[in-house]
Amino acid sequence: MVLNRKKKGMVGIDTAIILIAFVLVAAAVAFVVLDMGMTSATKAKQTMVNGLQQASTALEVNGEILGLTNTTSTSSNTTSTSSNTTSTSSSIIGVEELAIPLGVTPGTGYVSFDNATFVVSFTDQHGSYPNIYIGVSKQLISSSTSLYSLYKPQNYYPTATAYFLTGNVTPTVLGPYGQALLVINLPTSGNLTAYHSFTVTIKPSVGGALTVSRIIPPDTPQNTTIDLG
Repeated sequence: MVLNRKKKGMVGIDTAIILIAFVLVAAAVAFVVLDMGMTSATKAKQTMVNGLQQASTALEVNGEILGLTNTTSTSSNTTSTSSNTTSTSSSIIGVEELAIPLGVTPGTGYVSFDNATFVVSFTDQHGSYPNIYIGVSKQLISSSTSLYSLYKPQNYYPTATAYFLTGNVTPTVLGPYGQALLVINLPTSGNLTAYHSFTVTIKPSVGGALTVSRIIPPDTPQNTTIDLG
């Protein structure tokens, strides 16, 4: 007995079209997956780079911190007896100006010292000041410039001024391996005396903050420049 089955077989061209369609769909899906993976990897890398830049400091202390001393006040002691009166006086030596040499951290690039993005806070025995920075000076200085020529007496609160030595690419931007000097002028009645400490926090537009702390040593000579380390 012969069975008559009315079923048609699939021809080769139809099979090829279906296989090609599957391959195209699989390729498109694979491309989307790879593209999303590359995009995610790029964003993750950029996030890590930005985090590293913010965590690391763009500036570093590039040398010794100096202080300019002067006589801040005079205290007198008077001893009285029935026969005579003896009066003695002693001078109190204090630091009236600080100079912090700064350099751009290798690999950082460029650092802006514009007073709109550059912040310097200061804390000492007399109080805390959130931002004492007033900008970049146009005065040209060198490594042999005396601190006396940069001293500007202040009446009420400290002020910080930046001076570029080398490596500035614009009047307010310091380039790679550039050097600057941050000068802090203290009030006449607010000089730093022996055994007291001060803290300077420098926050540039990029990178983390740079914190500098020192203690004024005892027996500092009058009207001279001392090395604070």
